[in-house]
Amino acid sequence: MAFHLSFYKPGQFIFHGGERSDRAYIIEKGAVEILAEDKDEVIHTLTAGELFGEMGVLDQSVRSTAAKAKTQVTLLEIKPGQITDRLTETDPIIQALIGVLLKRLRALLPRNGDGAQADLLSHVASIIEQSGLSKFRLESELRTAINSEKVQTVFQPIVDMATNRVSGFEALSRWLHPKLGVISPFEFITLAEETDMIIEVGSLVFNRAIDLLSQLPDSVFININVSARQLNSSQFLPTLLQRLKAKNINAERLKLEITETMMVDIKQAAQWIERCHQAGFRVCADDFGTGYSGLQQLLELPFDVLKIDQVFIQSVLTKQVNKTLVEAMVSLAKQLGMRLVAEGVEQKSQHELLSQLGVDFGQGYYYGKAMSISDILAQRGQLFDD
Repeated sequence: MAFHLSFYKPGQFIFHGGERSDRAYIIEKGAVEILAEDKDEVIHTLTAGELFGEMGVLDQSVRSTAAKAKTQVTLLEIKPGQITDRLTETDPIIQALIGVLLKRLRALLPRNGDGAQADLLSHVASIIEQSGLSKFRLESELRTAINSEKVQTVFQPIVDMATNRVSGFEALSRWLHPKLGVISPFEFITLAEETDMIIEVGSLVFNRAIDLLSQLPDSVFININVSARQLNSSQFLPTLLQRLKAKNINAERLKLEITETMMVDIKQAAQWIERCHQAGFRVCADDFGTGYSGLQQLLELPFDVLKIDQVFIQSVLTKQVNKTLVEAMVSLAKQLGMRLVAEGVEQKSQHELLSQLGVDFGQGYYYGKAMSISDILAQRGQLFDD
């Protein structure tokens, strides 16, 4: 569902006291007056960037004030779920504190003195910070970008160290915001993971990856990061298998990457991997070595592939400890029957050393930057041995 903008003329009521609280608003342009119920007495005037109408959404009460456009106004509407879902998932102590603040706010409304107004504004500011408003706005814009397919998917080559040929790709998401420019994947993927949007982003990426695989040699694979929300969905793996079957693609060509930070609960991680294996997918441990208990997790979880984080690779030539760690990872991976991918390879000397150490695959700018589907298909003859 895309975010919705509403427009009001000067003097037009946005809502009245006693009405049902079905949404909150962020002021994009103009000024809004908050009135004591439907009276002409102005409690406060709000301007661009401020939020109002959130109190009734938070405690599901009817409107205790009225809101009227002071000038021509453009409002970004915030649905109840965008607020209440986060409130439900937050720490119980925070929920209790917000509940107390709401009661105090309600008690303050009948009083119209300057002190009451000051307290009211102070408490509202303590409930929702400006950063929260920016996040609401970014979330709405991300949903629109997903629906209009403005979130791009690019593919970074993964090269076989022994042959120096491209064996596969990692699918990466990119979002070019119309005003903010390129939003870092960490920022918008983190935002998407807080909501059901990660399912929608994932669906977009998987559809594009499967379409690309159908046009490449059978030996080529694509790695895609998956989230806990996706893996916990009972429909996630069956839906993927249906899409692959429709294109006559083997499930092993689509490798699912799990970041090490998702492996805090070893039992749950083991269940995820087992379900993936039963469905025919291979599983990669992404960012290996940067999490909580890497080697212990490696011994307990049956990954097919380990991706050595670039933090180790970048200094593998200059820090003996990093070289020793990579050597240990290679030895252990070989004993456990796992393949290794070195991330962040940027120099020929790094490539040569990693190849000598026995790393199977390399990924990074040395081999090439992320490519669009059209670029990959245009260069198919140069990239692959058909």
